[in-house]
Amino acid sequence: MTAFRATALRWQAQRGMPEALMDRFAQWSASARARCSNVSTAPGQAPVSDVARKAFQHWRHEETGHWQPPKYSLRRQAQLVRASFQTGREDQVRLSPKFERYARRINDMPRHEVITGWPTHIAWPTLSAEEDEKEAKRIAQTYGSHGPYAGRSGARMFKGHKGERASLARRRRVHENMSTMEATIAEWRREKAAERAKLKPISPL
Repeated sequence: MTAFRATALRWQAQRGMPEALMDRFAQWSASARARCSNVSTAPGQAPVSDVARKAFQHWRHEETGHWQPPKYSLRRQAQLVRASFQTGREDQVRLSPKFERYARRINDMPRHEVITGWPTHIAWPTLSAEEDEKEAKRIAQTYGSHGPYAGRSGARMFKGHKGERASLARRRRVHENMSTMEATIAEWRREKAAERAKLKPISPL
């Protein structure tokens, strides 16, 4: 691996680190371009400097009147929100559209107790059938609000890869073919024997 390749890989790894993401966001927020007073307001009023709007939302330029895209796309905003929670700097990205949903997911996430030492006795809880059913529904609802299907309808599932969708039918077809393999081989041998019997011997010259 060349030195340039190693430097590029190290630079890409640093770009995805939470501290690096938040540091670059803070650096851009303090720049003159981000704090320039050119956000359009009501007619007759002076332009204002809205760093949060420039970073996370579309904004209208005061001089041209054209709409400008935000500095960070929604994908990048999601990365910034995750990095802010990891580094404890949530206030810097609180105005992002991705903040509320991620904060709600963090608050709804089940908490795990940390057990230190080896317990001498474990008392397993005993639930009735009704309580057991309620607990199962509660767990299903809790984990249904996380992951790729959070907030999605259960009727529309991800289609997945074609090989995954066809795996069940392929396994069934292979099983059927293998179960009749002996008969298939016997039939093939009979056909080959019949073909050899039909061939006439070539007379020598």
